[in-house]
Amino acid sequence: MSTLASLPARPLRESEVAALNRSDGVAYAVATASSGPTPGLVIATDAWVKGLAVVDDAWTVVETVSLEDGDRPDALRRCERAVVERVA
Repeated sequence: MSTLASLPARPLRESEVAALNRSDGVAYAVATASSGPTPGLVIATDAWVKGLAVVDDAWTVVETVSLEDGDRPDALRRCERAVVERVA
């Protein structure tokens, strides 16, 4: 089951983001909201970074950046911007 398919169809609580951050296969997961349930996430593996947002009661990938083509900090910023624009 993919990470996206395993997410509930609603914003995640802080504890759920923390659990995702500790899961196998995910190197990094962070909420885009500073408190409360978050409608946006940025997750990273060794190969890619993805920006995810709740759209119409389902998580949707709004940006994907391959780490073969760039460095992680730039990919994280790019995905975070895409998520914030989508959920704003």
